[in-house]
Amino acid sequence: MNEYKVTVKNGSSTILVEVIKAEDERDVLGTLLLSSELFNQSFTDIRILSV
Repeated sequence: MNEYKVTVKNGSSTILVEVIKAEDERDVLGTLLLSSELFNQSFTDIRILSV
């Protein structure tokens, strides 16, 4: 498992900053969408960086 820092923004506003443990970036995105409220929010940018 690797650690990834995830930052989600809507324009210039930061909605979420979280560190997620996952196998790869695809797993991070799936975990993020399943475990958060992002389904109900607008967002313009998701950044996933290896920690």
